[in-house]
Amino acid sequence: MSISSEKSLENPSRFVRARPQGTTARFRAGYDARLAHAAGVTLYESFEAAEPVWRDFEARAAGTAFQTFDWLSTWHRHVGEGLGVQPAIAVVARQGAPLMLAPLGIERRFGLRRLVWLGGRLADYKGPLLAHDYEARLNDASGDGFAMLWRQVRRALPRHDLVMLDSQPVSLGTPGAPLANPFAGLAASPAPDAAYVFGLPSTFEEFSQRYRPETRRIDRSKFRKLEAAGDVSFRIAETAEERVAMTQSILARKAAQLSAQGISSIFEEENYLAAWHDLAALPEERRLIEAAELRLDGQFLSGSVSHVWHGRNTLMVHTYDHDLLPKLSPGRLHLLKLLQSSIDRGIATYDLSVGYAAYKESFCDAPMEMRNMIAGASLAGHGAAAAIRAGLAAKRWIKADPRLMGLVQKARAKLA
Repeated sequence: MSISSEKSLENPSRFVRARPQGTTARFRAGYDARLAHAAGVTLYESFEAAEPVWRDFEARAAGTAFQTFDWLSTWHRHVGEGLGVQPAIAVVARQGAPLMLAPLGIERRFGLRRLVWLGGRLADYKGPLLAHDYEARLNDASGDGFAMLWRQVRRALPRHDLVMLDSQPVSLGTPGAPLANPFAGLAASPAPDAAYVFGLPSTFEEFSQRYRPETRRIDRSKFRKLEAAGDVSFRIAETAEERVAMTQSILARKAAQLSAQGISSIFEEENYLAAWHDLAALPEERRLIEAAELRLDGQFLSGSVSHVWHGRNTLMVHTYDHDLLPKLSPGRLHLLKLLQSSIDRGIATYDLSVGYAAYKESFCDAPMEMRNMIAGASLAGHGAAAAIRAGLAAKRWIKADPRLMGLVQKARAKLA
């Protein structure tokens, strides 16, 4: 199904009419599609159909790299298709130009059709791509704002029992130019984890002034001791082949690290590893992945996999050798090198992604809230939504209590 938004903008009223009584389900579905058509909503049920408008819009849209065409089409090819996720990609146009692209999908689980964001566990952030002037153009078009627009989008979507839109950041902009995520505004419940995003100054020296003199002195001392121990190299992969090899090595190390803690991860699953491989192998003009390593005399100390998009560097995977020079904090020194490299390249925003870690608080003063929207859309869906919300609330409660979280981590380690 691919409804043309351009025709609806020529004469919106031609599709809007009262719904007759006693109509069939098929007619009602067609009526809803025409009504959405009239509202400037286009629904694409394949990546191939959406690709031209998607690639054109993402080049100038606000959002994250997790919503780019390459990221989500790669995930769907290797993971989502095998899970039976059907794309339902909604594009909203206003004044003849895209206003929003919502990469949604329908998945079946436990007999229920769930409306979800595409990306699964390969996307730390989920949500739409928005035009930078989204708020002004939306307000000009409708006094009812996003709530009305969401109702129009829902009319175009396939039938579903449960709305499960998770891992939504409250902002899709940057610290210097925030743009509220309208979907997060619909969600009442905070997600279990927050995100750590902060702006970068123009020089690394200015950035280092955020820390106490004692912290800066310790960092410099550790760098000197590391350099005295041998030949130190910090290297970012330069070619697609290097990115693939470095990414595979880092993911294997991360999988082993998590497994030792009793945590299963996507870094052990062949379909996800195939997706990572294809993302790392993208040609230079479409490059998203950035892999980097810190080594001592050629021996691995620390590694990271990030993506850089629209002036934002997002750290997705970070691992280090726990046995080699642990007192010199190679993981932190690696991160400082990443930050310095980002500043030197003029990157304005650094993102330590979702999930608490003590080191993140030393870089980011104010974590960004994440929100989930879990709601029923049918009788069976309402019961499932209540159970899912209760489970997420329990998870959030455990993570907010350091003592309980510590017990969970010890239990995992023992089981491992």
